[in-house]
Amino acid sequence: GGGHGGGHGTGEGNGSGYGDGSGDGTGTGEAAHEPFDTEGFRQAIEANKVYPPMATRRRLEGYATIESTIETSGAISSVSAVDSTDSLFAQAAVAAAYAVGSYPNPTGETMHVTTTVRFELIE
Repeated sequence: GGGHGGGHGTGEGNGSGYGDGSGDGTGTGEAAHEPFDTEGFRQAIEANKVYPPMATRRRLEGYATIESTIETSGAISSVSAVDSTDSLFAQAAVAAAYAVGSYPNPTGETMHVTTTVRFELIE
C-alpha cells in the first residue's frame, strides 16, 4: 500500500492544523492451511510399533529416528532411518511408519517429518 499527505499549522499557545491523505493497496494470497500434526503422527507410529523379538530376547532397549515423507494426499511415500541405537530398532520404526498407511496432511505441501521412536522393555 502507499499513501500521500501534507499539512501545515500555525498557532501561538493553542494551535490549528490541516491535513489530508489517501492510499490504496492490493495483495494476493492462498487460503490458510493447517499445520501438520507431528505429535499425532508420532502416536500413530507408536500404535503400529512392534518390539523386535530379537531385541526382546537380548533385553535391548533404545531408539530409532526416522524421516517420513508425507504427500499432500496423506500418503506416506518414503520412510528412512536416520539414526538408531540398533538396526533392529531402525527396521521396526520404518515398518511402523509404513504400517500407518496414510496420515492427514492439511498443509497443502509435501511434508518431511522426523520422528524418534523409543523402544523400552516393560517389566
